[in-house]
Amino acid sequence: MKQDIQKIIKDFKSATLATTGPNGLNVVPISVVEVCGEEIHLYDFFMRKTAENVKAEPRVAFACWHDFVGLQIKADAVYETEGEDFERAVAEMKKRFPDRTLSGLIKLTPVEIYDVAPEASADNILSA
Repeated sequence: MKQDIQKIIKDFKSATLATTGPNGLNVVPISVVEVCGEEIHLYDFFMRKTAENVKAEPRVAFACWHDFVGLQIKADAVYETEGEDFERAVAEMKKRFPDRTLSGLIKLTPVEIYDVAPEASADNILSA
């Protein structure tokens, strides 16, 4: 993933994840995001409907922004509740948020990435 894209994701102030599935269209605020190589990791503390939707329909849309700089990312998602990445996430989130319990790890693999800044072109910047 390009460095400028990673920087926008890492510097976000607001973020949302949109899913669809058995619970219909669902959009949730996201508070914790990490870039891990070519993936974006989101941490499920309170997202029952989102988890059910991702398991049924893995194509999602993630948006993050700070002021007038932001991205819309269409991605393929995987919801994990076991495995090495999930166990590492549990340990890290326990340190950062001791009052929360991690329910799952949502791993996003970007398919299309768009600049959502005012006057941005409609070009897919993942392939630019």
